[in-house]
Amino acid sequence: MASLNVYAALVILAIALSGAVIVDSVKTHSCGNMTLRCIDEVYTSIFRNGTVSDECCHKLVKIGRPCHEALVRRDLEDPFFKNHTNIKQEILSKAKQIWNKCTSIVDAVSVSPNASP
Repeated sequence: MASLNVYAALVILAIALSGAVIVDSVKTHSCGNMTLRCIDEVYTSIFRNGTVSDECCHKLVKIGRPCHEALVRRDLEDPFFKNHTNIKQEILSKAKQIWNKCTSIVDAVSVSPNASP
């Protein structure tokens, strides 16, 4: 797991340096509106040990699972991951966990009579 943190730190650094590329990618994939803060929360949660706020969970669910998965897969196409299939699987697993957590949050709000996103 420690090796995942080292690799994740490098990936986060690359992502942080190319923040505009991520935002452009969200727009290119017709993924709706995700703020840079929410994109950062989601990616930090996937590639490190961050958390996604309820607000950003709502935005993530709004862009849809296919878009979320496409963006994660696009990042995993980086040559860095070519020989690190175990890390790829861990990242895909975390991405799925984040998606499931966010859909649970959105579902809980939608059934609550007084809640609003």
